[in-house]
Amino acid sequence: MSSSTLTGEIGVLVDPPVTADLVNEMTDLWVRVTNAGGSAGFVAPVTVPEVRPTTVSILARVIDGTDTLVALTEGETIVGWCVLASNDSPPRQGWRTVRHVQVDPDRQGAGLGGRLLAAVDTVARSVLALEALSLKVRSGTGAEEFYLRHGFVEVGRLPQAVKISADDYRDDIIMWRRLR
Repeated sequence: MSSSTLTGEIGVLVDPPVTADLVNEMTDLWVRVTNAGGSAGFVAPVTVPEVRPTTVSILARVIDGTDTLVALTEGETIVGWCVLASNDSPPRQGWRTVRHVQVDPDRQGAGLGGRLLAAVDTVARSVLALEALSLKVRSGTGAEEFYLRHGFVEVGRLPQAVKISADDYRDDIIMWRRLR
């Protein structure tokens, strides 16, 4: 799918008001991403009742200003989102962890992942005045190549830290990108 197949203008939301509709929309997208094979914190198959409590927990940290939600929209619909999770340690306030990166699986290949990371970069530099970003990806998904293309470097691995099934363990790959 190319970017020309997108039907509307892509917008960016940063810390939008948290409403029941936002919780539902983010949860629904997360379920679709996971069930389409995405590596965003759950293992398929998942349901809305399984994912919703985690969405609510994430948004509680957005409400209190601890974390920052960055979302892409097409019209009124969220087509991608992630969270810039803060560090609890005062000496570590110069960087945040990018968590739960996901884009609409029906729009894969349209450049939304890159656009989401570009929005994250703008928010990290201009709004939060950060010096760096980190993230973790599950090995075996191809996601590490995507992040390498967007300026992240691998700085470590936690071997077999992610249990997919009784006989399928994956590495947690730690990646980092300087902003300044």
